[in-house]
Amino acid sequence: MKYPKKVLEKINQLKEDFYLNEICVLTRTKRDGIAVADYLSENGISIISSETLLLKNNSKINFIIDLLYSIQNTNDEEKRFEVLYFLHEHLQLKVPKHEFFKKHVKLTNAFIFENLKSYGISFNFSVFQQVPFYEKIEEIIRGFKLVNSSNAYVQFFLDVVLEQQRKATDIGDFLEFWELKKEKLSIVASENANAVQVMTIHKSKGLEFPVVIFPCDVDIYRQINPKIWFDDLPKDYLFKELLIDYKKDLSLINERGLEIYNQQREELELDNFNLLYVALTRAAEQLHVITEKKISANGVENVNHYSGIFINYLKEQNLWREDRLEYNFGNIERAKKKEAAASLAEIHQKFISTPWQEHNIVLLASASKLWNTAQGKAIDFGNLFHEMLSKIIIKNDVNIVTTLYHQKGFINEIQLKLIKEMMCFVVNHPKLAVYFSDKVTVFNEREIVDFDNQVVIPDRLVFNHINEVTVIDYKTGSASSEHHQQLLKYERVLKSMNFKVSKKLLVYINTEVNVVEV
Repeated sequence: MKYPKKVLEKINQLKEDFYLNEICVLTRTKRDGIAVADYLSENGISIISSETLLLKNNSKINFIIDLLYSIQNTNDEEKRFEVLYFLHEHLQLKVPKHEFFKKHVKLTNAFIFENLKSYGISFNFSVFQQVPFYEKIEEIIRGFKLVNSSNAYVQFFLDVVLEQQRKATDIGDFLEFWELKKEKLSIVASENANAVQVMTIHKSKGLEFPVVIFPCDVDIYRQINPKIWFDDLPKDYLFKELLIDYKKDLSLINERGLEIYNQQREELELDNFNLLYVALTRAAEQLHVITEKKISANGVENVNHYSGIFINYLKEQNLWREDRLEYNFGNIERAKKKEAAASLAEIHQKFISTPWQEHNIVLLASASKLWNTAQGKAIDFGNLFHEMLSKIIIKNDVNIVTTLYHQKGFINEIQLKLIKEMMCFVVNHPKLAVYFSDKVTVFNEREIVDFDNQVVIPDRLVFNHINEVTVIDYKTGSASSEHHQQLLKYERVLKSMNFKVSKKLLVYINTEVNVVEV
């Protein structure tokens, strides 16, 4: 899109007589609308669009999503490649792309982030893992220097992130939400806001605006990989019709080819002139057309483009001048007096993102299970450890589960080491190791309804090959007779289901692991 700068200049001129919400920018395609809207937003112009500003169409938003996918699935080389491709463009690196990709695409995320420091990136992966989800996104924005001035896409994306964090979301939950909603998430604003509207010509049908700015140079006959069914084939040919490329060579095949070729051109002409008519009739007071001067060395305009049509019209009206680039028709004074705006949108020239740590406050993620021990808060050790143990079936799961909780920011590196060691003590304990092997069947935290409709949830039920069950319950703190009574209740319920309970074990997890058989 060649015209965003000219659109901005025109809007700044019009602001003296019109409010922003009286101005509409019409574009041929959504892609053009995105280019204009992005440029206007970056230059402090508030914008509204119901269709062109889908968040998923912005490269920076796509980078954030790709990075989250890459962090969530460390083996996804396709997403890692997308991340690296964006960074090469974003950082304007002089190193050749293939060298940059080759150096990083096979590395782990931690090594990639470390290497990127040499390019001015300050993304702290350790901090990222520990902060709440909204802060994770801001850490990406700050660390990768995605935004300097105000950016509508990023700002609205953060609004979406904040709304999802209220639902205690994590990376996986958000990516699932994104895949479901990305076709609808767009930059939106109140219809009363003092903001420029940006929309495609198709969307503007039936609408009217005080001022329309129409940046365009549509190629009337352009199509993307057009195909047609050609039905004039030799009689002995195997097929009655062939799907072939639509191009000028078609007119040279035979009369039928020429007929199809001309018919297609006529349909394109009709469609694009209808589109031009719509664009030129949306303005109530002022229409500003921004186009290109496409003239050959012989002074002949290219009438295959809108620009050529306009030049041709000026020539027919004897108004065309080779040294003149602007033409005005009618009275430039506005018909209606500019009235006081009902509400004016505040324009932020700079994107502000300050880490919450710098405000000297303590923030706990809604999904987090730990207070930061360095800030003097006690670890809710029992609940966290209990939850993590519920994810472990065999002893090899210890590394997977602890790493996952670390990556999601529930525990920091110090806590990771402590909890991993303690879990290893549990799964390798002489009295417990057999119950964490792959030779047994395990049910963690399964609800069982008693005959009097009470629900019991044993921490771990382990069945051997002869269907005998061992009941295991995890506890922190001091031993209690109530713990014994709880396991006896589990045994009674299981016996009522005709299971034979071979052992009942209480596992006390404190500074050391103690196993008590009931």
